[in-house]
Amino acid sequence: MIILMRLFTLLATLLIFTISYSAYADNLIQEVKVADPFLEVHTGPSAGYPIFYVIKRDETISLIKKRTNWYLIKNAKEFEGWVHRSQLVKTLTLEDEQIAIKDLSREDYLENDLDISMIGGNFGNLPMMTLSGSFALTKNISTEVSFAQILGNFSSRRILGVSLIQQPFPDWKLSPYFSIGTGVSQLFVKPTISKLKDTTDFAANVSVGLKMYLTRRFLLRTDIKKHIIFQSKDKNEEVISWQVGFAVFF
Repeated sequence: MIILMRLFTLLATLLIFTISYSAYADNLIQEVKVADPFLEVHTGPSAGYPIFYVIKRDETISLIKKRTNWYLIKNAKEFEGWVHRSQLVKTLTLEDEQIAIKDLSREDYLENDLDISMIGGNFGNLPMMTLSGSFALTKNISTEVSFAQILGNFSSRRILGVSLIQQPFPDWKLSPYFSIGTGVSQLFVKPTISKLKDTTDFAANVSVGLKMYLTRRFLLRTDIKKHIIFQSKDKNEEVISWQVGFAVFF
């Protein structure tokens, strides 16, 4: 139980970090002209932050980045602050054309090149957590680098791998994928187990999984994977794992 709590605490920490990072990932750098009578500029991205400056109609501002429904802006006097999306829906470009202030959608997901996943589950009978990043080579094929941590009472294992992923129907909301990969497995034995030693072995895996677009930048991901660890002994180790978690795309 303690191992499971530690595992899910680590998974939650990584997820919060990625969500925070992705929230700042939309760098805009676009100059626009204010159409509303005025903009209330806050010191931070929330109505709870105080208003410290007001920008008048027809002034030029730069949209720098977005966090949820708040935009970091800068005016000609180099004042920087945060403005809510509702005050920018009528904002105009410098050519007096209305700009499109839209949220991320499934279409953005279908055009993404990079995503980061954090999934947790079971490796044999042991808790497992995997952090991975994948990069799209084509619409259907991507490559992925992953780091998996498996925790046991008497030993722990780390698997660093690289995989090739085939996603035959990327346009489907619930999209299956298949992968094949290789890597290195490191087994770390606790000192109390005197008969066993730490080992480093080559590993391979095949898997089948599903990705489902949820909202904004987030996906639900699950997979079942067969691991083959090529031990120095004659008999190789074969383990089935299953995992489920979330992915964030960029």
